[in-house]
Amino acid sequence: MLSKTLGMIEGRPVGEHPLVTRLLKGCYNINPPRPKYNIMWDPDQVLNYFVSLGENRILSLAQLARKMVTLVALATLMRVSEIASIGYESVVFSESSAKFSIIAPRKAQHSEPLQSFSISMCPNKMLCPVLVVQDYVERTQKFRSATNSERLVIAVIAPHKPVTPNSVSRWIKTSLRCAGVDTDTFGAHYTRSAAASKATAGGLSVDAILRAGNWSRESTFNRFYNRAKGSSVDSVVFGQQIQN
Repeated sequence: MLSKTLGMIEGRPVGEHPLVTRLLKGCYNINPPRPKYNIMWDPDQVLNYFVSLGENRILSLAQLARKMVTLVALATLMRVSEIASIGYESVVFSESSAKFSIIAPRKAQHSEPLQSFSISMCPNKMLCPVLVVQDYVERTQKFRSATNSERLVIAVIAPHKPVTPNSVSRWIKTSLRCAGVDTDTFGAHYTRSAAASKATAGGLSVDAILRAGNWSRESTFNRFYNRAKGSSVDSVVFGQQIQN
């Protein structure tokens, strides 16, 4: 960046000059990049909140939509932009799982095919991401039209347009806040860190987590996302889902 914006120094690009490189290395060593937070909220806090709401059939559409995007985020490590781009026609259910794909490239994806995801059924029906997606599809079917049939996640009020990533983020943040998570500190995107850290603490391989989170390097995951700590409550949802 320096070499592109500044002129040559002593016949060499500014970014390659020994004094400049030594200065930048010194700045890095004095103040290396650090994660914003050294602790993370426990996903069980959110799961317990969803259990307290009761079965999917008694939830309002707004509650069901918030629950759906939050559980999908925890189960797949998807970003809010990716959840907003899940293709409606791509959702396929089986006896034990649900599969779907996104209609836009993932962050940092350049040439690979658009990614597909698979989530598995879990024993607790009130926390099963497959069932909540299925119930959401059934509940919103009457609102589908040519204008909103491309994407899975649509607005809860008429005219039920496809939602933006900001809406998905707001829905997840509402779920976190209702569960008692400090949303002034932790936003919706921290579902990736919370779920990945819990999976690490539960013994899931780093390779599996890197694939699920679309992280290219373990160092990136460890530096900015991994906040693994022990927990007395077993993972109910994403511990098994991330592996698929």
